[in-house]
Order: sequence, then structure tokens, then C-alpha cells
Amino acid sequence: MMKTLFLLVDEARERLKQNSHEFNDKCEIVLSILRSSGAVPYRRSTLNGHVHKLLSACIVHAVELGETFRMTSRMHKKFHDMNISTKFVSYLDKLVEEKLLSSNISNEKAEGDLTVSNDISKFLRT
Repeated sequence: MMKTLFLLVDEARERLKQNSHEFNDKCEIVLSILRSSGAVPYRRSTLNGHVHKLLSACIVHAVELGETFRMTSRMHKKFHDMNISTKFVSYLDKLVEEKLLSSNISNEKAEGDLTVSNDISKFLRT
């Protein structure tokens, strides 16, 4: 079963609340990859670090589930209503551009079904 991004975010938030060292370590690895690729800005980590961490948690959770997830909306209002930073859209777009996520619809935007790249997955499976 494919999850929507919004469900994935909810589940990733719950995983972060559980404070598992293993999960948090994996999130930090992914966050380092995201920062080094430029997908999330290092300079804004003080202001948006919690958003960056949630994004990395979503990626880790998707890899652990072996799931592709669906971007059902790009509307900022929907993200705001779901209590998710509107920066998520631009971060996901950047992940697609950097080929850390692949979209079944676009090579430039996070649209449709999104799959985590093998470049990230291999770091989490070791």
C-alpha cells in the first residue's frame, strides 16, 4: 500500500517522539546527506532545523517501510492546514532535482509517486 506524504509525515512525527536512538541516528545520517547535497540549507538550520529533521525522518521511515509515497497536493494551504511547513514543497522539489528522490511524473518537481534513491537507502541499510 502506498502512503500519502501527509500520512508519512504523521507517522514520522510519531517515530521521532518515540526517541529511538537507532531511528534518530538514521535521521541524522539522512540529514547530513540532505545538507551536503544542498537539498536543505545549512545556514537556516537554526530557524528550520526541526523541519529538516522531520523531512529526514520521513525519508528514513519510507525506506524502513520499503514504500513509495504519493505527493497528493502541492498547495501550501493544505500543508499549513496539516501543520506541516510550507518549505516542505521546495525541499522535496530540491530532492527530486538532486536525484535523491525520483518522481514518476517529473524530473524537476516533487509530483505524483516519490521513491527514495538508492544513494540514500544504501546508507540506511548498512
